[in-house]
Amino acid sequence: MKVGKIIETQQPGIHKQLNKNRKQNKKKCRRGKKEDLSFSDVMNLMSHDSYCRGKGGRIKQRTWGK
Repeated sequence: MKVGKIIETQQPGIHKQLNKNRKQNKKKCRRGKKEDLSFSDVMNLMSHDSYCRGKGGRIKQRTWGK
């Protein structure tokens, strides 16, 4: 049996508040993750052979020898 179910049956108000807080924290951690690279910065990175486009269009560094 999960702890969430036990708390939900015994203290429904507290369970609801904890769930709400968890959802708010997820929203906060997603906020502000974008890097502000200019177009020329991206083109400079892509011209070097150690960088490539990854999944979703992100720029990632290649690793050799793994």
